[in-house]
Amino acid sequence: MSVYKRGGIWWYRFRWNNEEVRESSKHTNKRVAEQMEAAHKTSLAKGEVGIREKVKVPTLKEFEAEFMRTIETQCAGKPGTVEFYRSRFNTLLESELGARPLDAIDEAAIEKYRQTRAVSRSRRKRILSPASVNRELATLRRALRLAYEWKLINRVPRIKLLRGEKNREFILPHSIEAVYFAALPSPLCDVALVLVDTGLRLGELISLDWRQVKLEPAKGARFGYVTILSGKAKSSKSRNVPLSGRAVEVL
Repeated sequence: MSVYKRGGIWWYRFRWNNEEVRESSKHTNKRVAEQMEAAHKTSLAKGEVGIREKVKVPTLKEFEAEFMRTIETQCAGKPGTVEFYRSRFNTLLESELGARPLDAIDEAAIEKYRQTRAVSRSRRKRILSPASVNRELATLRRALRLAYEWKLINRVPRIKLLRGEKNREFILPHSIEAVYFAALPSPLCDVALVLVDTGLRLGELISLDWRQVKLEPAKGARFGYVTILSGKAKSSKSRNVPLSGRAVEVL
């Protein structure tokens, strides 16, 4: 059996006399899809039906609804991430890629898009940064990988990112901590202090619930801790992060 899920609906796919058969079961039940696949194979074997017309590969525009529905499901609870993908996908659709079938978005078409965007200007009339273009390309790559998982396309084209992204990493040395904190108004100063002392991500800090905060130290510890329920990666597990004395005071 070769059934797979696409947008909440089970599809089946198999080969018959070197021809691909791919159809939607129109059901959300996997068992029903398997039974429909078996029935279709039986009908073919008996000569009751012929090979049906191949399923039309959707264009990038036609794929938008299913892609965003998947993003909303996978990134539930992260509205900023969902909006990020929506915005980048809309930018892709404004180009000629939007009208192309997914299996026609090849390396040549992607390279043309990459070169065009590399010299495009933003609403502020500035040349787009490599980072901005690369986020659009990364969104396209995720969409095509999803289409490949759903067996809408047979391969994922190679997507090259632009070089020249600026590294935004900055290490705050202890020698200028006081200057940094003094320049921040409340409550940003408190937020920055906890971030510096714990190493938490901003999203992890602002989503803290009081049930995750333990101001009393655990056995053998000097100060309390906070429990982070999940991390950025899908494989991340909950973890306890120790607090400093001044972080305890802020909380």
